[in-house]
Amino acid sequence: MNARRATPRRRTSKSHTGARRTDQGDSPALQRYRAKRNFRETPEPSGSRVPHSKAFHFVVQKHAARRLHYDFRLELEGTLKSWAVPKGPSLDPSQKRLAVHVEDHPLEYADFEGVIPPNQYGSGTVVVWDRGLWEPVGNAQEGYEHGRLKFRLYGQKLRGTWNLVRMGRRLKKGNGDGEKKEPDNWLLIKDHDREARRGLRGDVTKQARSVSTGRTIEQVASDRDRTWRSNRRAAPSAPASPASAPSRRRTRRSSMQRHMSPQLATLVERVPEGDGWIHELKYDGYRILCAVKEGRARLFTRNGHDWTAKLHHIASAMEALPVSSAWFDGEVVAMDSDGGISFQTLQNAFDAGSENDLAYYVFDLLSLDGEDLRSHPLLERKRRLESALAENGSSLVRFSDHITGHGDRVFAEACARGMEGLVCKQAEAPYVAGRNRHWVKVKCGQRQEFVIGGYTDPSGSRAGFGALLLGVYEDDGRLRYAGKTGTGFSERSLKDLHRMLSRLEQDMSPFADPPLGADARGVHWVKPELVAEVAFAQWTSDGLLRQASFQGLRTDKEAGTIMREQPKSMPTKRTSRTTSHQGARRSHRRAVGRRRDAPPASTNGTETVAGVSLTHPRRVLYPEQGLTKINLARYYERVSDWILPHLSQRPLMLVRCPEGHGGSCFYQKHATESIPDAIRRIAIRERARKAATYMVADTPAALIGLVQMGVLEIHTWGARRDNPERPDRIIMDLDPDPAVSWGDVIDAATLVHGLLEELGLRSFVKTTGGKGLHIAVPLQRVHSWDEVKSFSKSLAEHLARVIPDRFVANMAKRRRAGKIYLDYLRNARGATAVAAYSTRAKPGAPVSVPLDWSELSPRLRSDHFTVTNLPARLEKLRRDPWHEYFRLEQRLTRDMKRALQTS
Repeated sequence: MNARRATPRRRTSKSHTGARRTDQGDSPALQRYRAKRNFRETPEPSGSRVPHSKAFHFVVQKHAARRLHYDFRLELEGTLKSWAVPKGPSLDPSQKRLAVHVEDHPLEYADFEGVIPPNQYGSGTVVVWDRGLWEPVGNAQEGYEHGRLKFRLYGQKLRGTWNLVRMGRRLKKGNGDGEKKEPDNWLLIKDHDREARRGLRGDVTKQARSVSTGRTIEQVASDRDRTWRSNRRAAPSAPASPASAPSRRRTRRSSMQRHMSPQLATLVERVPEGDGWIHELKYDGYRILCAVKEGRARLFTRNGHDWTAKLHHIASAMEALPVSSAWFDGEVVAMDSDGGISFQTLQNAFDAGSENDLAYYVFDLLSLDGEDLRSHPLLERKRRLESALAENGSSLVRFSDHITGHGDRVFAEACARGMEGLVCKQAEAPYVAGRNRHWVKVKCGQRQEFVIGGYTDPSGSRAGFGALLLGVYEDDGRLRYAGKTGTGFSERSLKDLHRMLSRLEQDMSPFADPPLGADARGVHWVKPELVAEVAFAQWTSDGLLRQASFQGLRTDKEAGTIMREQPKSMPTKRTSRTTSHQGARRSHRRAVGRRRDAPPASTNGTETVAGVSLTHPRRVLYPEQGLTKINLARYYERVSDWILPHLSQRPLMLVRCPEGHGGSCFYQKHATESIPDAIRRIAIRERARKAATYMVADTPAALIGLVQMGVLEIHTWGARRDNPERPDRIIMDLDPDPAVSWGDVIDAATLVHGLLEELGLRSFVKTTGGKGLHIAVPLQRVHSWDEVKSFSKSLAEHLARVIPDRFVANMAKRRRAGKIYLDYLRNARGATAVAAYSTRAKPGAPVSVPLDWSELSPRLRSDHFTVTNLPARLEKLRRDPWHEYFRLEQRLTRDMKRALQTS
């Protein structure tokens, strides 16, 4: 073997910028950077040879040096071209910000966050203020050389089109030392586009936290562990060699997180096209995240339940991996006798407490040895994952491989082999908790989870039960009947499931629209706590299942999260020819996503509002507007005087979306030990005559406590805690079919208002924040729930009878086409309605808002008011549109109901 080491060649490649890219380790452009730094004293990277990505990155680092400034850096020609921006970027095109061109920095510098020690060049604290991808407009190299660089940014704080323009460069004479150049001054200017903001709204530097760790620059400065120093002190003028510099991983090391929220796939109708997508098999198993730390592994479900004891053999296999700490994401599946993946076999294995047929297919790596990888492209994470699993000697742990492109062929093959479908992922996308378009799923057949709400008696020789009655939750928190399944059970599952269902029996149906007639005979109603996985042929026009077959119970999913899965459309593929520049733009959009719904990879830290501590205050809850948890808390603090009268002493039903409205949401009505202390607890008797603990939020601190819980919707009872058996209101919910115009909704509300006036009842109107209107009738607390519900039902049926082409009082979807459903069921005991001034878990952060009847207008739709524009309305109001609501004393009479039934 030749012992001489070959001299490495400089590698170059053609990029979409029109220029050639060079390995930064060979770039002479880094000589100035290295000459200014002593890498035995500073934690900054010296610049080593790293593989180039297909995308071009940018970073803005907030730097508290002698003077606070922002370092703006663009990846170009294998290095980071850098400018110091004293005042920071502005989204206002009229604000032309000075940008002083400085030495090139190595690509690794984009990840640097920490403290540069005193007496070192640039000493002070550095945080990663923003980062993402950039796309040149035209030829980047030519624009850079000529001093007119135009580009688009796809970051977390900076987006849209920008310009860097050189102001001119002159030489001046030195004092006998030759010529010295004046500062290379440029201007950083925001272009006029949809991302531009005027005036104070353009001051984006108010967003002070790091997009890497969620910390402020003061918090980073106070963490002395981030200040790296060598034990050997070198002469100040002697720069260290790259080999002696701290590694890239050192600058990104952080403590092990206690919990990770998983990324979820969105159901779509067809497989996405193009090489920007990779395709993995959709495993028919349990989603499991694994944390390894100091030789111990813990396994968690998607809801955070610890399943280490159930899967201790898999945990032992993960502990044998050669890592000090890591977070893995994957799926636990079971192999049947034919070598296929079977959910029924998995269910049987758990029932028997056996792991003999189980395997853990790992498909993602979220962190490794202290390095947070979630912001890295998917393919890079999978390469690191495959390497981490390379020495795994256990058949229990397997790397989940993928295929790039050819989606239609891969999908056809998966279905032909009896697989459930595919999960398709954008190859360059980061790992983002919750549901988004970076990950989508395509199913070979119809299949999803359903809540079990009842069962029928068996017939013939069958034991246990006959069929399960299934349901799904709707947006308003009601369980809707979806049909039955009587097939797919083994003798053992019939007996075991019957035993579980018997313990959950109750007298009342849990469905808002229970089956009637023959379908309801011999039914045993149960508490809606069990979740079944069901395969079926299709949905009927009535919203019921055809040819449903039971697959197994889902003990890893909460019943309150189960809703009907609606496949979304993927964008169609363009067929026209594109230039390389357009192709580059699509590459960037794939990498960052067309929707700007990705929250920062880390949102650590706390902030206090109304005396309540908020964790993860920068977590994005409404990505369309960039509204964060702290924004929502401040909204509720600002409107607390308006909303609290509507919440006072009322039991609550909450919609919680911890990762934002696009993530996983669920309903909660009972208090748990984990709710904040500011939220009061009350005991209320339920139908089984057992007391349950409900929540009440009637102080500003309690409101912020709800925000801390991730609550995006607050729904209230129609009675108060001191007398829960006597309702004090009627709510008529006008729920229009999509074909009904907004003008028709207004006309319908006016008709209901007029009818109530004729009966002698004052009513009030509010938007729902969705698509309809609520009409509220305050009452004295003298009526029973049955009386209030009976009256509201008569009101709805009267209007449906008198004007059948406009109103319907039956919630069956087949009868609602082109009509407005008058929902009177919100007036039953335990039913709720969204509170006035509550937000909704819908795009745009809409709010339910009380109106004066005179304000109803075709221009003011139900979702018109949002967290952003409502405070301005409240400041301008001279008086509350509902100022008489709490003072009215009115009651229902027999004559009123008789008038509705006889007319």
